[in-house]
Amino acid sequence: MPPTPQQDRSRETRRKLLDAAIATLSEHGAAATTVSAVATRAGMSRGAAQRHFHTRDVLIEETVTEFYSRLTRHLRQAVTDLGVSPGVSPGAATTTRVVELVVDSFSSDPFRAALHVWSAAAGAESGLRELIVSADARYAREVLQLMALALDADLTDPSTRELLRMTVDLARGLGLGAVLIDNADHRDKVVARWATMLDQGLRHNS
Repeated sequence: MPPTPQQDRSRETRRKLLDAAIATLSEHGAAATTVSAVATRAGMSRGAAQRHFHTRDVLIEETVTEFYSRLTRHLRQAVTDLGVSPGVSPGAATTTRVVELVVDSFSSDPFRAALHVWSAAAGAESGLRELIVSADARYAREVLQLMALALDADLTDPSTRELLRMTVDLARGLGLGAVLIDNADHRDKVVARWATMLDQGLRHNS
């Protein structure tokens, strides 16, 4: 059964609120991300926002789920667009592009929003800890699987898995650094160097 116009409007309202919540988290942090602030940014009344997120805790929880979902969808589509074929070993250019995609995913607005939730989870709002750790772990697993697919890499091989995990750690670190410093030139150099090392390591393990 197709959705009704009312259901379509409800989905669109929810999407706008989540867009506003991710932007607010990314720019101003968790403390500033209240139902009222998000409603204002989305151009809605607080009452309209509360019909979707009746408390700030619910808003933050749903936003965490949403921004990791967006990161996953974007990276999955980007890997699909590479046009890799199963069983075909990629070239060095593909390895570089995959590293670039992973690094970019950890430098996006959704990831910046995640960093603010991490900070809140490590401090007074410790109830967020389980939520953000679990969501981030799921995303890291998805990244590993997508890299393995794109690079025709065997995740059951310990050395290969370690190399791909190191790629995630490197991307996360560069994303964290970019929050405070415009490190685009440094990032490009690190990506190029690591992509070469990763390509060599994967070829050695295959």
